[in-house]
Amino acid sequence: MKKLLLASAALGLLALCPASAQINAVPQTGITSGYLPKVTYSSAFFGFVPVTTTGTDQICISGSASKIVRVQRITIYGTTTTAAQTLALALVRRASLDTGGTAATTTANPGIATQIASRDTGQNTNTGSTAVLVSYTAAPTIVDTAPVYIDAQLIALPLGLTSTQVPGVADFYFARDAENNVQLATLRGVAQQICVNNTATLSNASVWAGSIVWTEE
Repeated sequence: MKKLLLASAALGLLALCPASAQINAVPQTGITSGYLPKVTYSSAFFGFVPVTTTGTDQICISGSASKIVRVQRITIYGTTTTAAQTLALALVRRASLDTGGTAATTTANPGIATQIASRDTGQNTNTGSTAVLVSYTAAPTIVDTAPVYIDAQLIALPLGLTSTQVPGVADFYFARDAENNVQLATLRGVAQQICVNNTATLSNASVWAGSIVWTEE
């Protein structure tokens, strides 16, 4: 009899508990219910002297034959060597790769293999990036003349560095869009690339540094 009373009391308490405490709710489509890190890479570049002519692709990331590449962030800092300038930068996606030009071969090129880093070397799937990165010291030939304009920003390039000046910055930051389930800038296949393009002439020589972060799925 005592066991029966205890069982009845337990059932009564269970009935008073909210439903969320009794079962695991099934999340709605599009709702994040857990954190599963993706295979992520980043690459830094510094000492990059961009091409001064108008409408040139300066820095590019190209897609992969085996993975879907999603650009998370491209950040550029810069100063000039003779006079300050405000420069408009466009982020464009091309359906065909640039050709020719002269690629940087030093730390100015984010495509140098030793500068491409897996964010977590402990993951077995982080064996090596398949995206291709490049920066140019002589302008490439742009084959795709009708690109998709993804974003545009102004970068204020100060004259050198002083105690009161900091480098100008352009920050194409897509990763935060994922928090709102917004699609990221995506590359599918080796023919696609996303490039940073100067839409106006660089009136003064400048020096850039920055980084690119992307995932491969």
